Amino acid sequence: MQRLSFIILAALAVLAVACTKNMEAGTPDFQVSLDPAKRVADTFTYKLGDTTRFLFSGSAGNIAFYSGEAGKRYANRQLSYGIGDIILSFSSKSEFGTQKNTLKVLATNKLAGLDSATVVNAQWTDITSRAALATSATVVNSGTVDLTDLVANEKDSLFIAFKYDGVTGSTQRTWTITNYVVSNVFPGMTYTVGSLSTDASYWTRYGNVWTPASARWTATANDLKITGGNASSATNTSWIVSKPLYAGKLPPDVSTGIKSINEPAKTGYDYKYNAPGIYKATFVAFNHTLDEERSVVRELIIKVIP
Repeated sequence: MQRLSFIILAALAVLAVACTKNMEAGTPDFQVSLDPAKRVADTFTYKLGDTTRFLFSGSAGNIAFYSGEAGKRYANRQLSYGIGDIILSFSSKSEFGTQKNTLKVLATNKLAGLDSATVVNAQWTDITSRAALATSATVVNSGTVDLTDLVANEKDSLFIAFKYDGVTGSTQRTWTITNYVVSNVFPGMTYTVGSLSTDASYWTRYGNVWTPASARWTATANDLKITGGNASSATNTSWIVSKPLYAGKLPPDVSTGIKSINEPAKTGYDYKYNAPGIYKATFVAFNHTLDEERSVVRELIIKVIP
């Protein structure tokens, strides 16, 4: 009986060790090479339109590729921050009536709350003069409205507001805003910070009079619109304010999956760059289990000439 108990305890001990041991992933034995005839020092040179043929040796369960082009850089694979030129652009048209100066475009990075008192009394910067506005039903593009000076740092927020004033006594104007986009612009890359298509549900409306009920902004994925009343309508002030725009928040760059663990081994990969420049092409090869992942990174400098 004692011998049986000892055997059971030993078996349980072995089972416990087996259950607590992690499933290990081996480090990939993976190398990348290019045509040595293209090499000068540490750079491989190709003409625009040529196919860059990367040759693989060794093996890896998974392979991802960063071409080094804008939006596809290994160094930017994690969320980061940076300020380029913060640019607002939109189109407008103004219909009916002859009332002047009925629309103001405002911006602030100091909005402590979204209640009406806080919004109306905030330190808004009037940026109307920076934009071209319509004077009739003919659609006018605002041009490039530079807001960089209104962003204090890369983690600062920015709010855009359209403020409408319609006065009783004459036909009030109707405004339509389309093609609204706020961008963070770097050389060779533009990040969209806000747009009508993505922000339709996030605009907030304020005002002191809702007579007629239509004297209030509406927001859709296609436009922002406010319909003025007739000559007998009350004087109206109506605001519509964007969500907080974190202009310096940059999305991570992305890779292209070349091979997954379920696919057969690959001997290489062909890629064609679409513009002259110098690119750091990066391959990440990795093996993983439920418990761990091991990877290797291989980088090559590619120069594409006209």
